[in-house]
Amino acid sequence: MEPQNQPSLEDEKGNCKRCGHPFSPHLVIAFDTKDFTKGGELRCPVQGCNCFMTLSFDLKKNENVESE
Repeated sequence: MEPQNQPSLEDEKGNCKRCGHPFSPHLVIAFDTKDFTKGGELRCPVQGCNCFMTLSFDLKKNENVESE
């Protein structure tokens, strides 16, 4: 799916569509920072909130990800 066709995870006010908390501080966690093809997860940092989504990273062919 093209990026412009993907549904947004935040509403027009900048809040998460799932839990309603501000979307900006949600945490993106990669399962393996040396291999983003393994995906990751998105979590809400608000204490007691169970908002959680698994992620896949759409890396284009021949796109290099450098690590420190």
